[in-house]
Amino acid sequence: MKKPLLTASAIALISSMAAAQTDITVAIQLEPPNLDPTGGAAQAIDSVLYSNVFEGLTRFDGDGAVVPGLAKSWTISTDGMVYTFNLNSGVSFHDGTAMDAEDVKFSLDRARSDDSKNAQKGLFSGITDVTVVDPTTVKVTLGQPNGSFLFNMAWGDAVIVAPESIADIASNPIGTGAFTFSDWVQGDRLELTRNENYWGNPAALESATFRFISDPTAAFAAVMAEDVDVFVGFPAPENLPQFEADSRF
Repeated sequence: MKKPLLTASAIALISSMAAAQTDITVAIQLEPPNLDPTGGAAQAIDSVLYSNVFEGLTRFDGDGAVVPGLAKSWTISTDGMVYTFNLNSGVSFHDGTAMDAEDVKFSLDRARSDDSKNAQKGLFSGITDVTVVDPTTVKVTLGQPNGSFLFNMAWGDAVIVAPESIADIASNPIGTGAFTFSDWVQGDRLELTRNENYWGNPAALESATFRFISDPTAAFAAVMAEDVDVFVGFPAPENLPQFEADSRF
């Protein structure tokens, strides 16, 4: 099997390679400083955890379109100021606790609070109220219409988290996604395992490992040794002709 070197989406690549193998090793340059996408600005956090471990009300599809996530549908008031989200039922966090409208309220209120550490707090600044209608229905009221609101809710900074696990989220992320956090060897790798109780379509892969390799020489050596299946943002483009001339890649 030829090994890809570059890809725009590790998630898309995981899907495309799933038929050929049951695990994957993805190399990226930057290691996350912590594992809380709602409290850190580093893109590396989303590169590993977004849509894999954590999910939002909406999500970005492979072509960038905003599609349903934890919310299976929604309605928008005629004045564009009230969004009523209908949540998927039977969704659980990785620790077994149920995900419901109370968790959505907690997540959005936490993100927009005065002491919020969310790197994209502006995404939530237009929210004036979050009301739990019932366990699978939540109503979000805006101060004024915002045509980008559903787009904003798809960002990694807007994923849904639980109050029961928020204290340790930076080192032990617990979400609702198709993969669960397994291990983080700082300076080396982060490992994910398939969530056997996933509410949606289960992952085809059994596990995924993200290796952190920023040094160009080490990156070249890892690819040549076939220690990684894909390298996102390969740091040594001068080596690409060597890979192109190698039938393995």
